Amino acid sequence: MARQQTLSGSKRARRASQDPNLFEDLPLDILEHVLSFLPIKEATQKCTIASRFRKSWHFNRKFMFGSEFAMRHDREYITQLVDRVFETHKGDRINSFQLHLDPVGVEELINKWLKICVEKGIEDLEFYFLQPGYTLTADSVSKLKQLNSLKLVHCELELPPVPRSMAGLGNLVLWHVPLTEHKLETLMCHCTMLQTVDLLHCTGICRAEIYAREHRFFKALRIAGCKDLEEVVVDSPTLRCVHYCGRIPRIRFIRATQLTEAFFNFEPAGNRRYLQASEMEKLVADVPNLTVLTASALVLEALTARFRRGVFGEACYGFSNLKELQLIMDGGLFCNPYDIVMFMKHCPLLDRLFIDMNDYTFECGPYWELHQKPKLDKFDHFFDRLKFIKLKGFKFLQSELQLAKILLKKATHLEALVLVTPKNGRTKLYKVDAPNYDPLFGSWKASPEAKIILFEHMSDKSRNNNISLQSYSTSRLNLIVNSV
Repeated sequence: MARQQTLSGSKRARRASQDPNLFEDLPLDILEHVLSFLPIKEATQKCTIASRFRKSWHFNRKFMFGSEFAMRHDREYITQLVDRVFETHKGDRINSFQLHLDPVGVEELINKWLKICVEKGIEDLEFYFLQPGYTLTADSVSKLKQLNSLKLVHCELELPPVPRSMAGLGNLVLWHVPLTEHKLETLMCHCTMLQTVDLLHCTGICRAEIYAREHRFFKALRIAGCKDLEEVVVDSPTLRCVHYCGRIPRIRFIRATQLTEAFFNFEPAGNRRYLQASEMEKLVADVPNLTVLTASALVLEALTARFRRGVFGEACYGFSNLKELQLIMDGGLFCNPYDIVMFMKHCPLLDRLFIDMNDYTFECGPYWELHQKPKLDKFDHFFDRLKFIKLKGFKFLQSELQLAKILLKKATHLEALVLVTPKNGRTKLYKVDAPNYDPLFGSWKASPEAKIILFEHMSDKSRNNNISLQSYSTSRLNLIVNSV
């Protein structure tokens, strides 16, 4: 039987754009319908192919005036063009409207365009304003009855007491938007179809309560740079991915049974430059099912061995499903190889390890020398699932070599250790240096097949974490650097 070949939608679109004759025999009404789904820029380009296509862009459904367009033209040109597009539009639908613009002085025009969008059933709305000055009013919100995606940047948001029009909203992005606890609660209460929520650099909100117990499709939450935020409470049994970046708050998860991916990049703030151990122990107890974790050094420091209730010992926690761990050392206070290895001990299925050291230098003072280093020398735990390690910002300091040593000795089935020099360029290694490090690293390997590869930062071929190891020798340290 001959194999049947089909073209995906994207391939068909590329083929159509390369061969305009494909459309020659189509009736005009069908052609206009097809072209209406292209972004406005592409639609106008296609309409120059032949005279019969020339007015098809008047039926376009995607008004995309994004960042690239805004960078190439001044505001006067943009407003005139956008206004002309709206004035001449003859279709009965507008699916998407994306606008990157300085809104000050053109608020009435924006209101006019928005009114037309409302009349034509807008589904995806993005207002990316370069500075504050425009308010999406409660009256406008109440009329956006088919909205699926809303992205506001530097835009005030007013809500009606009961925003029934937003019941079908699936994706919400608020960036540099003043936000109150009540407003967030109203959104979460009435937008029951939400799939993703992004709160980026929002001001005014101190406590973020994400109660999504009845939200069947809620999958991703991202909070970053909200400087006033002190507490985050999330109640969602369907949440899969959470991303937090910013100052140290209290974070609690309730019934996060499906949460498998987390990003916690805590930044020191003011006098409080550390995470309270008790708060961190509660947090990790709330997310036991993670398979991918990205965490800052402050997390490891909070969980390190210390006096707890008068007894010196390690925190009680475990990531029994964790397979990938990414550590961000920037901002750490006293984290060292001991803290990293002890954390990894609580991750029995760990398969891939990434550590971004940047300009961080491990704290290896007297306590390390007297207590922690001797414990690592006697460490009897093996990471028999660990296959791939990447140490980014590796400066070949003694403390970093100590970390590489313990990882190589305890990873019995390791396939590759990738070292990347710092991006500041202060560490320069050349191919002639390979013989100096080759026997040292080779003597530490518990896995004979492990490949040890070094890249300069600008030549890092493992950036996407998918590296072809077959091209590298198993017997030598491979220095992939620019030779002088």
